[in-house]
Amino acid sequence: MRAKTLFCAMLLVAGLACGGDSTTGPGGNNNNLANLPLSAVINGVQWGSPVPSVSYNSNNSILAIAGVDLAITASISFGVRAQVPGVYSLAYQNPVGGSAIITMGGKGWGTAFQGGTGTLTITALTTHRVTGTFTFTAAPASGGATGTVTVTNGKFDITY
Repeated sequence: MRAKTLFCAMLLVAGLACGGDSTTGPGGNNNNLANLPLSAVINGVQWGSPVPSVSYNSNNSILAIAGVDLAITASISFGVRAQVPGVYSLAYQNPVGGSAIITMGGKGWGTAFQGGTGTLTITALTTHRVTGTFTFTAAPASGGATGTVTVTNGKFDITY
């Protein structure tokens, strides 16, 4: 039940990115986006979330991270079962149940769909802080999304 609650919370945060418009791409035109606690490059455009959220339950080992940019044009969220730092799959039909979701302009893409790939590398995981990197390619999932979205150079350093 708790896993379902965490997943729903992750989807809710992702849904916040359904509005907005930006001619400079996801995340607006801030040059310091790569220095935010959660950042990535989405289809070649730098993106960042200044106040990402983290949910970690050490009892069932579920880690969920979600963030939305200041312009509310895009959101990224991902979750895995993780007890220790390591490399976790976000790919379609992976054995650990990890997945990533990206929303932009009311459209959604995810790695849990056929064609989805990616990895999440956790370098530190404590009861109050998580750090690491990620990269993924997400397949169309909702809102009329087409093609794939490529997320590279993802990184996070979040105290919670």
